Amino acid sequence: MKINSNDELVEIIGEGLLWDIVGNYAETHLELLKEALRPLGYIDYEDVDKITFVEVRESDEFIVNDFSVQEGILTVEYEMPAGILAKNDDGSVCFHVTTWCTGEVEIPDIDSYDWNSIEFDSLNRPQILAYSHLVKKIHLSYEDTEADDLNA
Repeated sequence: MKINSNDELVEIIGEGLLWDIVGNYAETHLELLKEALRPLGYIDYEDVDKITFVEVRESDEFIVNDFSVQEGILTVEYEMPAGILAKNDDGSVCFHVTTWCTGEVEIPDIDSYDWNSIEFDSLNRPQILAYSHLVKKIHLSYEDTEADDLNA
């Protein structure tokens, strides 16, 4: 599919690239999830601090809410509903987290990078993550976060 405009790029890039990049970011930046879990009064604060592993297990869709273009950079505002497994190394702490990942990322616009050279439909997750260098200034926060203790 030939991408001819930033509108088309944003439509394709959400599920073709950003979904995996943001999911990977969530999995490698544990402190962000811990910050979202600490205020939940029904989870032991000490258990939250023990979390060493996060995996985005479910994500219904990647929603691009808006974007803007300035000096060759697209700033994309997104949200992504997600089910996340959070646990520690020995499994004594294990939560299923339901949340909305929200934030923004920056990518080159259609005139600043040859997006048509990438066939997103034919790439698997590791191949997509090889393009993570194109995604700058990832901002991620968690909204409407709930957690179930799977060891309770």
